[in-house]
Amino acid sequence: MLKKLLILLLVAPAMALAWQPERPVTVIVGFAPGSGNEVAFRQASGIVQKNNPNVAFVIENKPGADSVVSQNLMLTVPPDGYTVSVPSHMSLFVTNDIWQQDIKKFDYDSFINVVTLGKSPLAVVASQRSIIDTPQHFVDMLQHYHRPINVAIGGGAHQMAYEYIMWRVGGDKDNVKMIRFSGPLQAVTSVAANDIMGTEFGIMPIAIARPLIDAGKVKLIGLTGDSINKMPTMTKVVPGLKVYAGWMVSLPPGTSKDIVDWYQREFSRAIRSREYQQWAKDNYIFTVDSELNPAGTLRYAQELRQTFVPIVNRLGKE
Repeated sequence: MLKKLLILLLVAPAMALAWQPERPVTVIVGFAPGSGNEVAFRQASGIVQKNNPNVAFVIENKPGADSVVSQNLMLTVPPDGYTVSVPSHMSLFVTNDIWQQDIKKFDYDSFINVVTLGKSPLAVVASQRSIIDTPQHFVDMLQHYHRPINVAIGGGAHQMAYEYIMWRVGGDKDNVKMIRFSGPLQAVTSVAANDIMGTEFGIMPIAIARPLIDAGKVKLIGLTGDSINKMPTMTKVVPGLKVYAGWMVSLPPGTSKDIVDWYQREFSRAIRSREYQQWAKDNYIFTVDSELNPAGTLRYAQELRQTFVPIVNRLGKE
């Protein structure tokens, strides 16, 4: 009994000094409201708050340049645990290096990416007014229709999928144009407008497009990855197309280990929870256990770059 008491007395000061937020945490999201980044963070952070009733998160949307505006800002904030961001895998790890290289002030590995919140296949969708409704029809249109065609996107992964499709099928670049929106919700809403002011097609995470697909506001053409629930996939007509949206909890450079440990512990606990896993399943989001820590997210960054940087370089030479 005395031995146990001595252990408790030794451990108690360390427990008392363990870091945890004591005031609201600012959460910077580099896209307009309704992005997968924001939706996934809200779900996970809600569980974190249930487990830690004194913790609060305040989301600030700061869209611009595929989240470069928000990540540049993250280089200027104190590494004290009270400002976090929710960047996208493909944007931070690959496409910012290519399409925003002149304005970004960070490298792909500048930040401490604590955990992956989840990943979602992208959906190619069409307006209800469009006559296109299958992957093959979509590819035929890109190649042969010779009329103005607009494709809405809201992020780096979406642009990667668009550029890859156009390259692999030899799309008509004179008539097919990409239109960038401030986030995926805004992109799919434009497709759902179903009038001459909207866009005919769009590419965004299925997690964001699903409510409008289910409501009959847009048509699903196909997924940019493996099939889910027998949904059509683009890979049969666009070989090698495997592009996913993914989101992380990220801390600024120089953040101390005790702060990183708190975020890693609490968010991985939330993501592994039955509540979060059921929500993810319902929204066609999957989680990867090996990416629920900084080392795992860094390994994934390196894998993603190994796969897609050569593709982007090849695209630039076509």
